[in-house]
Amino acid sequence: MHIEAGEKAHSGRTIGVMARAVDQPDGLGRYCEQLLRQLLTLDSRRRYVIFLGNESASALWRDYDNAEPCVLRSRTKLLWDQLLVPAAARHLGVDLLFNPKFSLPLLSRLPGIFVLQSCDWYVNPRNYPWWDNIYIRLMLPLYCRKASGLLAISQTTVDELSRHMSIRVPPTGITYAGVGPEFTSRGDPKAQRRFREQYALPDRYILTVARVLHTGHRGLLDYPGGNNERLLRAYRRYRQLAPEPLPLVVAGREIEGYLRTRGFGDADLEGVHFIGFVPNAQLATAYQLAECFVLATLFESFGLPILEALASGCPAIVPATGAGPEVAGSAARLIDPYDEEDIAAALLEVTSSTELRARMTQAGIARARLFSWQQAAERVLAMFDELEAR
Repeated sequence: MHIEAGEKAHSGRTIGVMARAVDQPDGLGRYCEQLLRQLLTLDSRRRYVIFLGNESASALWRDYDNAEPCVLRSRTKLLWDQLLVPAAARHLGVDLLFNPKFSLPLLSRLPGIFVLQSCDWYVNPRNYPWWDNIYIRLMLPLYCRKASGLLAISQTTVDELSRHMSIRVPPTGITYAGVGPEFTSRGDPKAQRRFREQYALPDRYILTVARVLHTGHRGLLDYPGGNNERLLRAYRRYRQLAPEPLPLVVAGREIEGYLRTRGFGDADLEGVHFIGFVPNAQLATAYQLAECFVLATLFESFGLPILEALASGCPAIVPATGAGPEVAGSAARLIDPYDEEDIAAALLEVTSSTELRARMTQAGIARARLFSWQQAAERVLAMFDELEAR
């Protein structure tokens, strides 16, 4: 174990944050980083020891006086969670452990809170290797019993876990994700022009953010929950129906190769532009330039791209399954992600009407204002206060 932490004086208690997930290049990584930034901004009286998996993430917290990065190097996640974190927490005087993800040290006497980030292992188990599914079914109930308090990314997550798990998930608080200030409908024309040139974008397009690689399992190409095959077949149907079909711009790693290995040829991919991975800092521009956004994944426990599209003023077509309705409300066109005809009809409906898109834009911006990282952090802080008062 390698411990690196500074020594800063604070009058409040010490919170140990299990922040290894900030390294993940996905929505969970963004959730962990943005939530922690808000906690540090809003809560100056507590001291936060931030447990990290590598040195590079330490720089994220250098501007916060109440943050003390602590690097714990480990070859396995289980060793990091169950042995290194509790040992370092004792050494550094931690009073409470908080994990924005979904585990806690089972043998530690410290009280702990974690966030239920997903129910996907039960709803779409084929998205994961068999050993992940076994691990979750064995360990998640133990983590829930161990927790002094639970939070969840959405009510959908709580409901699904309560339905599938062998124990009842106790009542929780909901700490929805927020959206960064860069996701706005007021784009920078120069940045938009550069982005359009960089990715050779058509003048008008439909945008989707796709996924075929499982985060943390790059060798496992198949991610059925992405539902990419149905979306592409639905888009092909839309091209047959629309008098002037718009191109489909697909952002995401290795999507074209995935589809071609599954039998999609040039004719099947006509009108489709694959632009590869787009850094999060540029995603807002992709939404701003699009005529509409479509997400056809089978199930989302939250669906951060939904919120990002709404905040960017991009009319959104989103799944009626999972937390899609919980996040989008009535601001988006809901689809059955299993029904290619429904997806195609939604694409035709939204792209064919300037008036409809204008209404969806205004409704989406208003809906997105209901979600913020500050509100998410305030819910976490309220649970800290509740535990301290016991």
